[in-house]
Amino acid sequence: MTLPPLKSYMPSEDFWLKHLLASMFVAALMLLVYPVLHIDTNLTDLFFDANQQRFPLKRDLFLTQWMHIGLKWLMVAVAVSSLVLWISSYLLTSIKAYRAPLLWVFVGMVVSTAVVAIFKHYNQHACPWDLAMYGGSYPLLILFEQLPAGIKAGRCFPAGHPSGGFALMAFYFAFITRHPTFAKLMLLSGLFMGLVMGGVQIVRGAHFLSHVLWSGWAVWMTLLVLYRIWPPRPNI
Repeated sequence: MTLPPLKSYMPSEDFWLKHLLASMFVAALMLLVYPVLHIDTNLTDLFFDANQQRFPLKRDLFLTQWMHIGLKWLMVAVAVSSLVLWISSYLLTSIKAYRAPLLWVFVGMVVSTAVVAIFKHYNQHACPWDLAMYGGSYPLLILFEQLPAGIKAGRCFPAGHPSGGFALMAFYFAFITRHPTFAKLMLLSGLFMGLVMGGVQIVRGAHFLSHVLWSGWAVWMTLLVLYRIWPPRPNI
């Protein structure tokens, strides 16, 4: 059977315009306003012990085992569960209607977190706990500043850990035309989990807030582009 035209399972043009304008506005704030306020260092200073020259919560058991490793694997479990349900939809007619969005959620979560990981791998910025101002040896760089000669890339920007939480926004794009209320709830859930997972890394000294926010922006843009070029088609 022939698939219906694209517009039948894609949102209106207002949807794309709103996301484009919102993303440009957020990026402008992050580029032009955020650095002037010195939020990164002011916030991170709260969790740094200047006398001992260390982050006291860096190796905190609850933060490292439950909030870092535990939440990471929880997000992996969500992605894998979506894949399992997608496979099951070929056997269970009760979830056949959700086959396309379930696959899209899995792919969206994998691709968006992979994009953040790739950017992070090639980035020059170091983690706060590696900076000279916090007892390390790396210099603090502004966003597009080049590393001084002889210093290796820090590979700590954008934040990788919270990208798993932000990736829950894949549910928003997968279900926005089918179940808008659920989709918007998952959008908020993705933002919440990303910020919580990012907050864990901030208090440990692993990331600045800007690392977390740019991670969320990168996940958002990746999912938006993926949705544009590969929308979840309805099952016929």
